[in-house]
Amino acid sequence: MIEFTVMCMDQPVANVKISDDKKKVDIEKLIPDSILQPFSGTKLDMERVYQFLKGRCYEDGRADLKKILTQADMKDNNPWEWAKITHGITYEDTYWIRFPGETLTWQEVRVR
Repeated sequence: MIEFTVMCMDQPVANVKISDDKKKVDIEKLIPDSILQPFSGTKLDMERVYQFLKGRCYEDGRADLKKILTQADMKDNNPWEWAKITHGITYEDTYWIRFPGETLTWQEVRVR
């Protein structure tokens, strides 16, 4: 099973559990639907999780993507692998991913 918590700065906003075969996902909203909830609404499926993760990695069309992947020791632009490496941090927002057993804070993972 794959598990992680989506954080907004230091506030947990959703717990995500994905079955080993990636056919079942459980998203537990820790805050109500709002601008802070990346999984607002009722359609809470694997596609929603994939799109969230995909938005946290490099764009497929980047001219320098192969170089970036090589530097990261990756073969392809896999959103889950990027999330494990970067905790889903981006320059654009304050969402990130904390994995079970971690005690990281926003101050420790933020890039700006």
